[in-house]
Amino acid sequence: MSDIEVSELAVALRPTVTRLYLALRRRTPIQEYSAAQASALSVLLDDGPMRMGTLADRESIRMPTATALIDGLTKNGLVERKPDPADRRAVMVDLTAHGRHVLDQVRGRRDSILTAALAGLSPDDRAALAAAAPALQALREQLDALPTHADATPADAATPTE
Repeated sequence: MSDIEVSELAVALRPTVTRLYLALRRRTPIQEYSAAQASALSVLLDDGPMRMGTLADRESIRMPTATALIDGLTKNGLVERKPDPADRRAVMVDLTAHGRHVLDQVRGRRDSILTAALAGLSPDDRAALAAAAPALQALREQLDALPTHADATPADAATPTE
């Protein structure tokens, strides 16, 4: 595939992938929590306990913002702070049992909604999506490996509309 074809594929995929995510999130919000808080909770669920600085890096936010985010989640009993066993001066953040329960419920609802939407597609469309799933996972891994917007140039870090 040439560079032009890769660029065209990116332009075709970006709005669809973004809108898919937003449509799913709108139908199953994590009640009473901001999108930033929900994202931090998901990172902790997916990646396990981590230092506050690591969370800030993963979420592409500054440390004061991460601290405020975790403060709110801690007050609601979703996250807890613990000393880092490798360096007692550092703090690890992790989900509480309640936080895991909340996320499990939301993910279950999202799976149900996505299952219903997939059931409305043709068998050919479902087969195409099934075949594309590993490639989409690989794409996500590539995106996760790229520098965050804090590391990007100002033009690259602009907030997208879709």
